[in-house]
Amino acid sequence: MPKVDAVRLSSELGIDLPQAMLRLRRERHPGETEHDTCLRLIAEEFRRRKHGA
Repeated sequence: MPKVDAVRLSSELGIDLPQAMLRLRRERHPGETEHDTCLRLIAEEFRRRKHGA
């Protein structure tokens, strides 16, 4: 069963589930939980969209 954070990231960013799972694994900072990574990636994407970058 896919992890909840990967499903949420997939939904929020509009990417497929395997891609979301890879991003969570690849972009995780040391000491950061998978949930924290998910929230950080969503926030970063929101900031990028808001500022048109």
